[in-house]
Amino acid sequence: MSEHDQPEATGNDGRTRRVRKLGDRISEARRLRGLIRDPDLQAVEMERNGRRTLAGLWFFLALGLVFTTTGVQQFLAGKTTPADPLWWAAWTVEPMFAGLLIVLLNFEAVILSHGVEPDHHWWSRLKRVLLTSTLLMNVIPQLLPLLTGRWADFNAGSAVVHAIIPVIVYGIAEVIPVIQARQRQVILAAYAAADPPAPEQPVDPGPAEVPERPEVSELPERPATASTERPRPAERPDTTSVIGKSMNLPAGVLQGISDAWELANAEGREFTAADVRQVVRLPEPVAAQIVADLNAAEKPVTNGHPVA
Repeated sequence: MSEHDQPEATGNDGRTRRVRKLGDRISEARRLRGLIRDPDLQAVEMERNGRRTLAGLWFFLALGLVFTTTGVQQFLAGKTTPADPLWWAAWTVEPMFAGLLIVLLNFEAVILSHGVEPDHHWWSRLKRVLLTSTLLMNVIPQLLPLLTGRWADFNAGSAVVHAIIPVIVYGIAEVIPVIQARQRQVILAAYAAADPPAPEQPVDPGPAEVPERPEVSELPERPATASTERPRPAERPDTTSVIGKSMNLPAGVLQGISDAWELANAEGREFTAADVRQVVRLPEPVAAQIVADLNAAEKPVTNGHPVA
């Protein structure tokens, strides 16, 4: 039996080598799942991928600038020789144009990442001028044989390449700041999703304004009349004490008369001698005297005198 045909060694719990490997991979995947959601890891990955992308774009942008620079130098230098300063100065024109374009686009990437667009008309106009100048200085030397009638010297492939490469260089210069802006937006969005928004603090309305109370001197004076003072509300008299002053009756009888008097007041009717005689059999004059004493004690008092 070969080594491959032999069964894997197993333990008592059935954990073979394959099971252990799969378990390790599952544990690794679980840990990676938490790390992938980490905003710091997302920022690091985005920065690394962004640097790789930008490095490639800058490399090909530099190659394109070398090609367009030679075309612009040929257009400006003409038939001059390296002994002429113009021949050397012509090499700096295209790098200057490209440098201005790249500076503008880099700043545009910064403000785009903050949600601000360069809405000034000269912003787009200057970029078009730089692109058009580079394009014309590269294409015109290729078209001169056609303009002068030297058809044999015209190279269609060279003319097409000199027209396309400046456009590609301009497009790369436009894309680089856009990549930087989007990269920043992705990183900020990852951190914003990881950090919960702060709870809104309630606005303190401040201390409530209390209206000023008018001074006593500002209050309108009331006209003085004879009945300026209001009568005090009638106070319920203590029936047992009122009746006890005039006649000597048992405490139970006094309490019964008091309850009958409260019942009459609660029903809103007049308390009469008949109510007294229902509690205790008294002569009519005595019952009437009790009613008179209670009614006199119930009347409101003003300035110490009963009000009729």
